[in-house]
Amino acid sequence: MRVLLIASNTESFPEPVFPIGAVYVAGALQRQSARVMITDLGTLRSVRQLKKDIEAFRPDCIGVSLRNIDNAAYPAVRYYVPSYVRLIKSIRSFCSVPVILGGPAFSLFPEEIAACLGADAGVKGEGEKAVQAFREPGMGKIVAGGLSGLEDTAFPENIHEVFPAFRRYRTIGVQTARGCTGGCIYCTYPRLEGNWIRSRDPEIVASEIQRLFRDFGKRDFFIVDSLFNADENHMVRVLESIAALNLPIRFSCYLRPKVSDPGIFALMKSSGCVAVDFGTDTGSPSMLASLRKPFSRDDIRAASLACREAGMDFCHSLILGGPLETSETLKETVRLMDEISPSAVVAMTGIRIYPGTGIERMARDEGILAQGDTLLDPRFYFPPMGPHALLKCAYEAVGSRRSWFFPGKRDWGSALGFRIVRFLYRRRPLWRVLGE
Repeated sequence: MRVLLIASNTESFPEPVFPIGAVYVAGALQRQSARVMITDLGTLRSVRQLKKDIEAFRPDCIGVSLRNIDNAAYPAVRYYVPSYVRLIKSIRSFCSVPVILGGPAFSLFPEEIAACLGADAGVKGEGEKAVQAFREPGMGKIVAGGLSGLEDTAFPENIHEVFPAFRRYRTIGVQTARGCTGGCIYCTYPRLEGNWIRSRDPEIVASEIQRLFRDFGKRDFFIVDSLFNADENHMVRVLESIAALNLPIRFSCYLRPKVSDPGIFALMKSSGCVAVDFGTDTGSPSMLASLRKPFSRDDIRAASLACREAGMDFCHSLILGGPLETSETLKETVRLMDEISPSAVVAMTGIRIYPGTGIERMARDEGILAQGDTLLDPRFYFPPMGPHALLKCAYEAVGSRRSWFFPGKRDWGSALGFRIVRFLYRRRPLWRVLGE
């Protein structure tokens, strides 16, 4: 069986994202004796090149990974579904083999996207165990993928052959665990990865990084876990395993702004961590409760101080406009950010509503969503003040602070200045240079 996997993400802002989902699925298919190739649309110059890849590889079926529905950045929302429709039409014009959809975007809207794109089959959830979808694709059949553990999750041994564009990525994604036990009202991770945590062996994670460095010279990595410290004990074991190898690497990660021991940040630094993105969302006590965040303002302060003392850059990512947000709660958040003085603050305005989340139920109860409304088209939750007042209050509260960045303020992805910044600072998370 010959399977061509297409990583369809072409979004390059704030930086190109390594298609780790397709890479792990390729590894799983290889272990089932399939011959696999990954084509990355983010690095292709034209649809003509995609046609050449299909004709040269001659696949028995094609898997298309759909990463995002939109950029979730209000008001400058970019909607990706039309580009997926064009992609499938192009594939159909090149060949007649079955097309199987997968990826996070498809997993959130499987029936809607399958109908919209006219795929032969789909994989909802984790794709590594859904080999039958590739062997026996049936028209409209949607397979629920799932893993009880991550023992077999790994890069293909011949990654450079399976994924020809692999060498073009300076920052390589690596996953140490999946799943989320949190109850944040907007989050899709429990639906996508499960509401329990499954972990990879720390020594296997470290050896994967070692091989990527040794064989391909990769020095920059990103831990793609939704929260690297969701299981703090496991995170510590991973860090110790990486540190023991004494590799000249750099990595960054997402963290919850709460740790049991501030000394963890010194361990992170010694293992190669250079930057941390805290999923903080707000600095207001009432909004922390409203969003159901499992930490306090004191936790945010302590984590920020420990990160600074360890000598690492850090960012706080915020979501402004949750239930009961007011001008005063916005000011509370700004005051806390001023106090802890992160390298950068990335603030989204409004909450993108996804199916199966607490914010969807709230929006329906409040009449924001009517019966039959689809969420495939981007819909956002705003507090009673409304979107225009929210944006006005947020911008006024932040003022001219250079370290703050609003992704939804304009279409940054097409801005020449930010293309230049991405080129000049291509080895660093973009937020690390926003205040420079």
